Amino acid sequence: MAASTLLRSSRLASGITQGDLAAYAKTSQPEISAIENGKKNPTVDTLERLLRQTGHRIIAVPGSGTDATETADRISSASSRDAALRAFLDYSDSLARATGVNRVVLGLAEPRATGSPAWDAALAALVDYWFNKSGLPKPNWIASDSRFLAYPQSPQLGRFDLAPRRANVPIEFRHRNVLVERSTLEGV
Repeated sequence: MAASTLLRSSRLASGITQGDLAAYAKTSQPEISAIENGKKNPTVDTLERLLRQTGHRIIAVPGSGTDATETADRISSASSRDAALRAFLDYSDSLARATGVNRVVLGLAEPRATGSPAWDAALAALVDYWFNKSGLPKPNWIASDSRFLAYPQSPQLGRFDLAPRRANVPIEFRHRNVLVERSTLEGV
């Protein structure tokens, strides 16, 4: 995960502003902004110091695959509906391959909003789905009101696509009104 994403996700999860973080870490808000926007790469020591101010720390665990924060960033910047779906499916594949603590690591950090309530709810449903398969404790962010839709919809459907059959939509997705079929999630 990029330092920019890690710092931004940690700061947002802690509910503090860039200005607050700068004051706590005895640096400037433009410095925090430059790091979070990828314009400046901090040293490991600087990143660690900033993360401590958000109540987080760097931990290295073996594993690979995209996590929730990277996926949200990919969906946010996707140039098409298909690119957003590909990012979502890559994340599902990563969660499917990971086990135990490695799966937890991929879903632990709260992703920023993608700009699409449907994709935001779909990411929470995906973590809920794969964590349920392993009986893992779920991160708090997936229960946020912003991770539920008011009415059933599919984040990836275009005007001419057929709607998923509700009977084929896992309960974790139906609960959030996200219509994605089980077969879509298990492409690994």
